[in-house]
Amino acid sequence: MGKISIAALSLLLLFASGCATQKYVNQQVDPLSCKVDILESKEKDQASKTTALETRMSALEARLNALENQLNNLPKTLDLNPADKALLGNATEMARKSAESADRADAAAKAATASANNADLAAQRAAKAFELGQKK
Repeated sequence: MGKISIAALSLLLLFASGCATQKYVNQQVDPLSCKVDILESKEKDQASKTTALETRMSALEARLNALENQLNNLPKTLDLNPADKALLGNATEMARKSAESADRADAAAKAATASANNADLAAQRAAKAFELGQKK
């Protein structure tokens, strides 16, 4: 009788300790789920910022091209008064600054796109880790 009760007790302990409870799994998965939500939010924010930067960059490029066309259509030999020469010099400087701004906006858009891609990759990794955690 003693051997049977020891065997029954050991079987009971084996079955009781081998399974993870749903509460335990939820405690392990909740922080990961929260982090995934945060990454998704950041990715959406980066995507909207990237779109805004691309729109702004396109507008700057259009203005720059229009200004270049206007400057290229000016006669090469102009007898300008000093005020007109100053305006032309200012327009040239503005065109240069616009080109620099467009380059900076392009670099920022590329950086934002890279950040969005990194956030998306992190979210995919977190989702994969979540799936693997569910399978255990």
